[in-house]
Amino acid sequence: MTTCPHCTTHDLEHGGFLCDPCIRATSRRLRALPWLWAGLEARLMPGSSTPHAMGRTPSATAALPLQEEVLDLRAEGGIVTVLETWRLLVHDARTLPPPAPAVGIGPRVTIAATALELHLDWIARWHRAPDLARDVNTLVGRSLAVIQLGHDTDQARYLGRCIAQSTDGTVCGRPLYAHRERVVQCEWCLCRYTPDTWLALRHHQPGRRAA
Repeated sequence: MTTCPHCTTHDLEHGGFLCDPCIRATSRRLRALPWLWAGLEARLMPGSSTPHAMGRTPSATAALPLQEEVLDLRAEGGIVTVLETWRLLVHDARTLPPPAPAVGIGPRVTIAATALELHLDWIARWHRAPDLARDVNTLVGRSLAVIQLGHDTDQARYLGRCIAQSTDGTVCGRPLYAHRERVVQCEWCLCRYTPDTWLALRHHQPGRRAA
């Protein structure tokens, strides 16, 4: 049986070019990209990338590299261009008419991501599927790195491991850290944990003994 060329871990049980776990992960990442794109806006503010002590003025120059990454992701050539390019390639490969143009980068990101997810069953059997999955994974990883970068690590609190389960019952198990009562998201499976769920998360940790 052939191994998935994207993750190089799971077998391609039904043929094609993406295994079932990679199809599900790519689907989650495509759904996440519109709100990740929106969430990056908060990092455009000067000094928002770097925590500073009370009474000190944040350095504008220190924040520039982060802001440049935010601009790269949010502007033309970033998330929207990658998604729309892949959508055009899918339409071309499927001999479909070109997608109708949309107005505004935010709506364009949502439309392109949603359209790609709708084509995902076909994409999984396409020889370019691993490249598409890699690009989507990279966009999500870059976006999460920017959004999470700059948190004061001294205030980060270890919550435990992600308890999200895939359809085959496998538990994600990636470590989770909380920052300043914000929503926590697993970097691997993209499962989100709001502060009101943290206590339940701790209670359901694998191997935890009942009180």
